[in-house]
Amino acid sequence: MRKYYKLLIPTFYVGIVAVMVVSILLVVTGIKNYINESNNVKYTLDSVFEDKVEPVNKTSNNTIIKPYVSDNVKVGRTFYDYKAEAKKQENSLIVYENTYMQNNGVDYVSDEEFDVVSVLEGEIVGIEDNDVYGKILTIKHNDNLTSVYSNIKNITAKVGYKLSQGEIIGTSNKSSLESSDKTVLHFEVYYKGNALDPENLYTMSVSDFE
Repeated sequence: MRKYYKLLIPTFYVGIVAVMVVSILLVVTGIKNYINESNNVKYTLDSVFEDKVEPVNKTSNNTIIKPYVSDNVKVGRTFYDYKAEAKKQENSLIVYENTYMQNNGVDYVSDEEFDVVSVLEGEIVGIEDNDVYGKILTIKHNDNLTSVYSNIKNITAKVGYKLSQGEIIGTSNKSSLESSDKTVLHFEVYYKGNALDPENLYTMSVSDFE
């Protein structure tokens, strides 16, 4: 009996130590998980989880955005669609020095200047001056997709600069094609060299044009 008693005491202490070690490991693991979860969720102002919790670092699906962020911008002259009704086609014609031209893009207008942003990430491949459209900046997004921003000023970068989506590239400007005193961004998008109506693209992803 005395022999078993001597063995029982060390075994008891070893068991206590093992339980303590396991408890400490569980606590440390719980703290790490809590920190990781805290870094990846959004909170409301009173530190309570929102109903729909999404990771803060959620990657973008690279959906095409509009070339402006101001709420005061409206569509002026629309894209010329040969299938559209006559009234819409009439609103899509550009008149310059008694010459009528089909509008290959959309004119976004506002009573005040607004920031112009890149609709997708890409590289500036051209900046030029044009008698009709003023300063023109061209961005290549991939081998098939290009966006063109005309009638802008205060251009922020040079040819070869790689832009992030939503990065400001300039501001709207007064246009010789606009009879009112509004500022204008003339915006065009080309897929494999063919002009597309920008207003149809803002729910699409760049992967749709690869």
